[in-house]
Amino acid sequence: TFCQDRPPAYTLRDYPGLIVIPNPFTAEAQRWLARKCLCDCTRPPNRTNLDPFFDLPSQSLFALASLPSNNRSADMSMRGKSQHLVASRVQSDSIDAGISRPKGKIYTQPAPAADLLEHLRWCTLGQQYNWTTKEYDLGTSAFDRELNALMHSIAEAISDPAYAACDGSEDWPPINSYDGSEFVSQAGIINYYDDRASMAGHVDKTEESMDAPLISLSVGLSCIYLIGGPTRDTEPTPLLLRSGDVLAMCGDSRLAFHGVPRVLPDTAPEYLTQPNAGDADDVAASYPEWHNFAAYLGTHRINCNARKCS
Repeated sequence: TFCQDRPPAYTLRDYPGLIVIPNPFTAEAQRWLARKCLCDCTRPPNRTNLDPFFDLPSQSLFALASLPSNNRSADMSMRGKSQHLVASRVQSDSIDAGISRPKGKIYTQPAPAADLLEHLRWCTLGQQYNWTTKEYDLGTSAFDRELNALMHSIAEAISDPAYAACDGSEDWPPINSYDGSEFVSQAGIINYYDDRASMAGHVDKTEESMDAPLISLSVGLSCIYLIGGPTRDTEPTPLLLRSGDVLAMCGDSRLAFHGVPRVLPDTAPEYLTQPNAGDADDVAASYPEWHNFAAYLGTHRINCNARKCS
């Protein structure tokens, strides 16, 4: 079983179109999502914040970093493209998150996968986002098939939802009128936060199809999520997002400023952080042993989001 049966969803009166579904996933489903984000999605043709600086291998950094130490030397050295790799604690849609491009001569500098993994801040899915032009490179690659199926199911589930107002009123604004059956994940970003990271307030508005929802899934550590208004003048409202929570920005909320000021240490659920928790999962044989994931998820938050571009 991948999801609970008919989980509840919530919205806020002051933020029409913002929908939160508190962890509808089973423990195995969250472990599947963590594996997908760490091992499958970081491989070419998807791009990461490390690509401008290192010639990365076709295998995932996480898989290489999980190899026994005596097998790493040959497999985990990358040819560096830059002299400096600076780990930024703030991510936003206006900078190459976590990376400072060096000035001066570019030269080769080997770096082990275990070190590079700690500097992994994001990877782009499907139609690749150009951080310089703030446009999508259309037709660059296809979105992950399994993730697209999951996002499509969520889009259908939140289409024109029925709801009961907590205050008993009947004058709430429409929540989401978008037909979820038309949703296709064309692009997305996976953000990787350690327990000291944050994301500055921003608006995702590059997509032509702004009527389609932006769907976001989280796994690992909890975080404080701020949702504001169409300008920075609106005082934001904090929400606590835990591992497994789904957040969808539909309608007016699609143009709201939002960000993550804080990731909360020591908040990942035990079914993610126990060393052998996922070794018996159906998909376990294709991935590194779970204790490697447990160590990472105990100190990181992964957020995977998807959007329809056109």
